[in-house]
Amino acid sequence: MRCSNCGGTLQEFRALTDEEQKFVREHKPRHTRLGAYYRCAREGCLRYQRLGNQNDGASFPEPQK
Repeated sequence: MRCSNCGGTLQEFRALTDEEQKFVREHKPRHTRLGAYYRCAREGCLRYQRLGNQNDGASFPEPQK
């Protein structure tokens, strides 16, 4: 899929972990169903988006150091 955070280039996406699923459900409650959202697998990228709709997504917060 195309990743907005990676300059719109094609990237591999992976399924969300349980913790990531919780975060997405809190921030996108109306459109969340199991397996609907995926995360960019490129190292350092925090983008998640819905399968088939790159405009329906956002970024996870930066990890706390």
